[in-house]
Amino acid sequence: MIAVILDRFATTYQEQWPAIAATIVLDGVPKDLASAQALANKPDDRTRKEFEKWAILTYSRNKARINDKKGADGGVDGIVYFATDRGENGKAIFQVKSGKTGRADMATLNNDRRREKAEIGYLLCFDLPTPAMLKEIAAEGTYRHPLFDRAYDRLQIVLIAEVFDRPDKPAKRLDLPLARDAVKAAASAGDADAQGALL
Repeated sequence: MIAVILDRFATTYQEQWPAIAATIVLDGVPKDLASAQALANKPDDRTRKEFEKWAILTYSRNKARINDKKGADGGVDGIVYFATDRGENGKAIFQVKSGKTGRADMATLNNDRRREKAEIGYLLCFDLPTPAMLKEIAAEGTYRHPLFDRAYDRLQIVLIAEVFDRPDKPAKRLDLPLARDAVKAAASAGDADAQGALL
């Protein structure tokens, strides 16, 4: 619910949002890697689910839909839809892991991505990818967006550490042409053809 409210504020007050966001205090929301690990490693299943929600919503800028079906999520913790053409959407799925990760996690993500007919699959985790995981990513290749002619790895790993701002690097966020954002971008760039294709 908090994510929905924050998204509405950010959308309604776009120009003022950075100043507004700086004044909001959210208790219980991870502010650094240590607090994210603490949330992820609590023994209560409900708390771990809150970690999954936080990771997906933070990385996706509150654009993803969380799968709340406990035990029946089919391995999919969240989904985000993105514009691919007039009235058509692509799909990306998210899986969040709080423990050790390896090649089998990438294979599972890819199988779930294919089953869900999603263009892209994201694994959000703490561990750096192993060489075998990187090999799985390379083997699956890329997805090329039909409107913006941009290539995306079909399988991607996002480290939890990357979703926090650092002095040397800003926080990593989802980089897909989401429907509403893509329309705004096309309008601001004066690209009437791309904007019309998204409406």
